[in-house]
Amino acid sequence: MSDAIDGLFDPSRNEPPPAVDLDTLRALLQAQANTIVAVGTGGERIQNVDARWQRDTRTLNANFRRLGLKPPFPWNGLWDWYGYYSQNLASYHERRTYVRELTQEALAQLDQIETRGGIHDPAADDDTPTWENLNGRISGLIEEYSTARDRDGWQDVGRRSREILIDFGKLIADPAIVPAGQEAPKGADAKAWFDLFLAAYAQGRDKAELRSTMRAVWDLSQKVTHGDIADVDAFAAAQATVLVVRTAQKMLRDAEQEE
Repeated sequence: MSDAIDGLFDPSRNEPPPAVDLDTLRALLQAQANTIVAVGTGGERIQNVDARWQRDTRTLNANFRRLGLKPPFPWNGLWDWYGYYSQNLASYHERRTYVRELTQEALAQLDQIETRGGIHDPAADDDTPTWENLNGRISGLIEEYSTARDRDGWQDVGRRSREILIDFGKLIADPAIVPAGQEAPKGADAKAWFDLFLAAYAQGRDKAELRSTMRAVWDLSQKVTHGDIADVDAFAAAQATVLVVRTAQKMLRDAEQEE
């Protein structure tokens, strides 16, 4: 038991667990399961592997929670597992079967996350200072979608998309893009500012399809704030929001380079 006590002083406890991708998370899940089985079937001594197992479990659990999933194994340490199987799982076969069921359930949840897809952000590392806060909100939108499971969650994705576009409208609200003799839109009228932005930065017949597509994408991003919607609607709205903002940033950068 001394190693379990020593684990309380593991300095990594004070460090935030790293975020990992799904493939790495699957590999970590399987490695943790293998250690649990080995301990429960006489293959490993708890005191030799518990500190590492607890450290990896913190990473495993943090990443499952980040995806909106419950941690796969209900033990904080391998001595907890020892206590459980000693009372509830008499044979090695029962222990292997129980751990396999927990692992397969967790893998199925990860597969479902992957099948649903993630929001692709081609400019996640954009450090343009003016857009810094908006970049953070886009990260929040992606996180919101990854944990949405029902209509309320999907509508929250829509509301967050709408809030991002309102802030985006304020960033592009430049009096210089208002045609002479035309009254400037109100500050909160993000769609009107977006139309002016497209007219200024996507001019000409050769950009007609781009303008049309961007307006349609804008409308799509507004779809799921209310009404009878599904997961695919929330996904499309979130992806549309990312596309609008990142394409506009690209237009601005290109215009600056041409000056």
